[in-house]
Amino acid sequence: MERILPYQAKLRAIEGAAVTDRDTSFPWRNRTGASTVPGWDGACPAPPQLAEFIHFCEHRTGRTFPEYRDFEAYAVEEFRAFWSLFLRWSRLPVSGSTSPVCDGELCERARFFPDLRLNYAEALLTGRDGHGPALTACHPHRPDEELNRSELCRRVTALAGALRRLGIRPGDRVAAVARNNVEAVVAALAAAAIGAVFSSCAPDMGAHAMLSRLGPVAPRLLLAHLRPEPWDTGVPIAARVAEVAGGLSSLTHLIALDAGEPASGIGVPVLRYADLISQGDEAEFTWERFPFNHPLFIMFSSGTTGAPKCIVHGAGGTLIEHIKEHRLHCDIRPAETIYFHTSCAWMMWNWQLSALASGAELVLFDGPVQGPDTLWALVERRAVAVFGTSPAYLELCEGASFSPRAAFDFTALRAILSTGSILHDRQFDWVCEHVKAVPLQSISGGTDIIGCFVLGNPLLPVQRGEAQCRSLGLDVRALAEDSAGIGELVCASPFPSRPLGFLGDTDGSRFHASYFSQNPPLWTHGDLIAFTPAGGARLHGRSDGVLNIRGVRVGPAEIHDILRAMDEIVEAMAVEQRAEAAPGGTQLVLLVVLREGATLTPGLTKRIRSRLAADGSTAMIPARCVQVSELPTTFNGKRSEAAARDAVNGHAIRNLDALANPASTDAIRDAIRRNGAVEHERPTDVVESRANIQVEGDLERLLKDITSRRVGVPVSPDESLLEIGADSLTLLKLLMEIEEMAGCEVAFDAFLSDPSVRGLSRLIRGERGHSSTHPEERPEVRPVRDEDVEAICRLLQEGFGSGNVGPGDWRRLFERPWASSVPTTGFVLTMGSEIVGFLGTLYSQRPLDEEGACVCNLTSWYVRPGYRGQGSLLLAAATRDKSVTYTTLTPGPETTAMVEALNFLPLKMRRFFLPGLNLGTLRAGSLRFDDDPRTIRSLLSEVDQRIFDDHAAYDLLHLVVRENGEQTYLILKRRRVRAVWSVLVPGSELLYCSNPGLLVRHFERIKLAILMRQRAVVFAADEGFVPATIRAARKARGNRYRNSLAGTAPELDLLYSELVLLPI
Repeated sequence: MERILPYQAKLRAIEGAAVTDRDTSFPWRNRTGASTVPGWDGACPAPPQLAEFIHFCEHRTGRTFPEYRDFEAYAVEEFRAFWSLFLRWSRLPVSGSTSPVCDGELCERARFFPDLRLNYAEALLTGRDGHGPALTACHPHRPDEELNRSELCRRVTALAGALRRLGIRPGDRVAAVARNNVEAVVAALAAAAIGAVFSSCAPDMGAHAMLSRLGPVAPRLLLAHLRPEPWDTGVPIAARVAEVAGGLSSLTHLIALDAGEPASGIGVPVLRYADLISQGDEAEFTWERFPFNHPLFIMFSSGTTGAPKCIVHGAGGTLIEHIKEHRLHCDIRPAETIYFHTSCAWMMWNWQLSALASGAELVLFDGPVQGPDTLWALVERRAVAVFGTSPAYLELCEGASFSPRAAFDFTALRAILSTGSILHDRQFDWVCEHVKAVPLQSISGGTDIIGCFVLGNPLLPVQRGEAQCRSLGLDVRALAEDSAGIGELVCASPFPSRPLGFLGDTDGSRFHASYFSQNPPLWTHGDLIAFTPAGGARLHGRSDGVLNIRGVRVGPAEIHDILRAMDEIVEAMAVEQRAEAAPGGTQLVLLVVLREGATLTPGLTKRIRSRLAADGSTAMIPARCVQVSELPTTFNGKRSEAAARDAVNGHAIRNLDALANPASTDAIRDAIRRNGAVEHERPTDVVESRANIQVEGDLERLLKDITSRRVGVPVSPDESLLEIGADSLTLLKLLMEIEEMAGCEVAFDAFLSDPSVRGLSRLIRGERGHSSTHPEERPEVRPVRDEDVEAICRLLQEGFGSGNVGPGDWRRLFERPWASSVPTTGFVLTMGSEIVGFLGTLYSQRPLDEEGACVCNLTSWYVRPGYRGQGSLLLAAATRDKSVTYTTLTPGPETTAMVEALNFLPLKMRRFFLPGLNLGTLRAGSLRFDDDPRTIRSLLSEVDQRIFDDHAAYDLLHLVVRENGEQTYLILKRRRVRAVWSVLVPGSELLYCSNPGLLVRHFERIKLAILMRQRAVVFAADEGFVPATIRAARKARGNRYRNSLAGTAPELDLLYSELVLLPI
């Protein structure tokens, strides 16, 4: 009989809880240790620790696990045995009883190892060679600081003894405002060593954001860095620390972690870290062990529905989960070097800290990212074996056309971890090609569990776009919502790193509401995920209101709370918008409702950005601020972030019926559209060299224009870009563009000394930058040449390969079918000799006025992802001739935004009609239809004969409809379209109509004749050809466009375009 655990029985009882099968079909190969990552040119020097542990479990249990999926299933079904065996195998310094392993069956209430005792800091610092490396702190302007394990332990125990003497006892709370360096690590471990509970904030936060987190914690002690650094922004760090200290009534002491001077007004004694660690004797320090579930860290939620929640994590759960992830999933070994780019405000800092328990050496870095090479240089210099980064940083490097492989030696590098946002398929290829063919492991979890739900695996291949597997021992599932298997990420089993609860939530009601109320008794994480049959996982973003901006989770409520103090703002709502060109693939849009009579001026936008930067963090600075009249609100008075997010992203509103003001979503869409001018990566009139700029004497004006465009608001010459909220990635892109324009390098440090337009001008004119002796290749635009055709066809097949268009079909774009003499058949974007982008131009001479007009249809616009920031250069080149009428008939979302920014006008909207009969159909008995080409040409005017001749060779239906001496000439194409269903069906699309009046009078009869001849079920036509009384099945989702040169000319048709040439 099948054994059903209690939590599994409850799962099966949940109505509609269709959960994806956790079994995988991928065999566990390489029991000897060689990983089969596609493209990986290395092999493990020894069997992965995961293989060793599986062998250990086989020996202890007498079971065999022929495939990896067998062991994964065992770790879930027998989770108590799994965690007991792992604790024994890991050899952690513990005391007490390992039984029971877990008290309780349901995730919300279960407690692991209630009778076990340990000390987190002891597990990280003892039991290994004291001469082995422990950590290296790297600084932008100072030598690296290296500590061996013995010296680190000495400093930790010295500070821990000092904290005891200051009266800090087990369970007391201490906090830090710290840079990512040695002092932060020592502070955290010293607190843990004596059983204190540690919380940390990063120094880039404003005092308001710090207090919203640390205020509820009520720490007795605050440790803080006070010395300013050149890259700091906003209020000096010492002043912010003083404001935070003044807002913490619980505080008894402040410990300065560096030599910086404290600001005046601090009402508690200020001690020096350097003095405290010079006292005490390590031999006198005793390691007290605390219960497994003793609190260790307090982390902070993103503040989705209010102030950030204080999440309490236990020492034992944090430690055992981290060791499992490090040793089994990441295969981190003693003396290996690990560097994860993080700050003390992110859980990855705590996650990396625990790697000391595996004997690893930590690399810390407390400086800014000054360019795409910053972190890669650190990886080379410190011989990093495991490098942790984010999709946003990889995107920055790819967008800058930077190839780390060409600049650095990555001999030591064996794995790259990425987290923070969705890692796209192409980024796996970019890493393999431009960094090194090592496993790129996508990992995902969160602050809530201080660990991962899905991550890497040394025994399984890496697949593009996927995390390799579930975290062992966790029953991670997708609560299926759609046919694609994308569902809510849930965990069905108890796990040790589940938080102990929220600070101050005595009855557990807030904790339950946050994680267990949605799908009881499952842990519901707030992410959307899909699992593959092989067990890999694809993340699909957040399912709740949390914003994920460049990998940083931001709470909308926290932004709203900061902006409430501004008199002009009545309401504000922060929404995440998908933006492929943005780092991480998303950007923050701020919707604001202003008091009566107020307008969102550039000055107010700058004040909003400055306030968020000063009181919050740079992650809260919106890419776009948009004024709206009202925000979506439900009938019970709650604001609906979900409805606003759908409107901002152009999606159907999922909860429209639940809104008291549904029209607000249309207003948001309109406001976004009006505000949506696309930022061109480089204006067409940029001066190309520094020499030319000097002659023209207009450098400052040009820099002001570029900077205002990059930052998103008008900028005055002396205005600090840091104070108006320009984040580091914006500044990096700005400097890269200015370097290209000016022909010299602009040092990031020099720029920070005067981060203004005038400061940039002085840098360039004063020769403080130096000319690049090895200028990197830059993308260039030029007309298509005959020898380009085959390469362009391959590029277009790469970009648009799905569907009916084959590689050979693209050649028709270059055959000049309608004009033997044309300026060009298109433009290419090149990087060196490689074509990385294309925009086609199909020219024709059309009778738009008495003299005729040249029309150019822009088509097949594709740019490889790494170069999309330069895509606007193609459009600028293609539309230079102001005497030409330009159209675009099959634009994608990015194309639509760009042509709207150029003031292209939408053509009439297409509508789709089903073949319904009515009285109008029966009364049209006098119509005559001719579809024989030999007959048709003789019936046409000279103008229409030319059209007929130009299009006779293509797979189109030509039809003449006559009535009592009046006729209309129609050209139609049979293509697959989406009507009222979500499936493609055969349709007839009207490309040309010479006499719309006749078609309008007999629309139903003519429609039926067309559908019968083309064996179609849907008829598509522009609204101008359809009687107003006839209702369409639906409207087209997108527009078609022309520039304004056509003026009052007749409505342009769809001829002489890719709709004729290509099977689309």
